[in-house]
Amino acid sequence: MIGKSRSWWFERLGARPDRHGSWRVTGRRDVPEGAPADWCLEDVELHSYGERLVSVVVRPTEPGQPCPAVVVPFYDVDSVLAVPGDRAPDGVATGPARRGGRGYAAALARRGLAVLAVPWWFEQRAAARPDTAGATELSARYGPAAEEHARRRPGTGLGRAVADLLLAVDALVAQPWVDPGRLGAFGHSLGGKLVLHLAALDERIHAAAAHEPGVGFAYSNWAAPWYWGERLPTERDQDDLLGLVAPRSFLLAGGGASDGQHNRHLVERARGAWPGGAGLDVLSHGGGHPLPDRVLGAIAGWLSTELARP
Repeated sequence: MIGKSRSWWFERLGARPDRHGSWRVTGRRDVPEGAPADWCLEDVELHSYGERLVSVVVRPTEPGQPCPAVVVPFYDVDSVLAVPGDRAPDGVATGPARRGGRGYAAALARRGLAVLAVPWWFEQRAAARPDTAGATELSARYGPAAEEHARRRPGTGLGRAVADLLLAVDALVAQPWVDPGRLGAFGHSLGGKLVLHLAALDERIHAAAAHEPGVGFAYSNWAAPWYWGERLPTERDQDDLLGLVAPRSFLLAGGGASDGQHNRHLVERARGAWPGGAGLDVLSHGGGHPLPDRVLGAIAGWLSTELARP
């Protein structure tokens, strides 16, 4: 049953999954560099609100028993898999320059965690439009897609992205090799924003980690039309949203750019939702917005530990 506050966020976002949404496993890919050799990749095609989003699973080829799995949303799946593409490591489009991703999937796989990498509809649409495919500035790249979304669908752009992720979790828990009691989520930057909302609104997520999402409406570009736009709340802040994760585990990691001392008061206010304050962890590294490899390793270790719990 959806609690009163959780229901408020669902409705304000417009984060209801497509009731006609569907998914199917469509084929295998080559294993990315750094992932265990006995693992495989599978495409999982999501159909959400008339759009096709091709997600990718990284998992053991022959799991001896159901295993923990982590949802990883980002701009595109190539970045999560460390496949060269048109994005810098932290997600900003770089035009014709080919850049490698950060290999989030491989870091998690090395800890024994299966991964479902889910692309962001706004990036997929921006890359497909001739007027925005080469744009690198955020409003130029995603503004037209946000206008298109507003014409076609009710609800916020952020709500549409969360609805896509709820469908992705449906697809994940239906896999026979997944332990549905050990589901996690991880995201950096844009991905961290999506993970914050997914963990708060989907109680199937047992543990989640977000790096530099920008907790608090004053501390990131939440008013952008591809996020909240004109529906940005003024009557409550994201300490309320973060508190909805309790009593499940959440790790907020920050380098002092989007998340650090400046918004720690919101984290501490949210901490009251956890019994004794235990279960909401903070990792500060002072390195700014990029995600250092050592911090990625620490986050992967934290998720592995949390998802090993009953």
